[in-house]
Amino acid sequence: MKINSQSLFGGAAILAVIFFATEAWPLLAVVLLVVFCGLVVADREQLAVIARDADTAAMFVDCHSQPLLSLDHFRGHELIGYRSGYPVYRTLAGRGAHWGLVGHEDEVDEMPRGAIRVFPGFIYRRLDD
Repeated sequence: MKINSQSLFGGAAILAVIFFATEAWPLLAVVLLVVFCGLVVADREQLAVIARDADTAAMFVDCHSQPLLSLDHFRGHELIGYRSGYPVYRTLAGRGAHWGLVGHEDEVDEMPRGAIRVFPGFIYRRLDD
């Protein structure tokens, strides 16, 4: 039988009720010891879950190699519409080049080489002049 934190906390609660009912006050120190052991076991269980679910946690963390740039550093041309309250342009001028819209990062399978990401998550590739 493997001891887990739930069984230790449950056992501590039962011991506390028994010791209170029988007025065995010095034995309440045993309850504290069991609770502290339960805390240690609970910490180890949490660390095991985190280590086991590293792939799951990676799905929730935004891990892009390209930084998300602000639209303030570009001049937009040919307004397409708005997404999340921000304008979406067909082309951008800035950073010494012209950039063409590829699409939203959720719609694009692979990030083109030399592309940039602009807030709120649109990918633009450099247009050849």
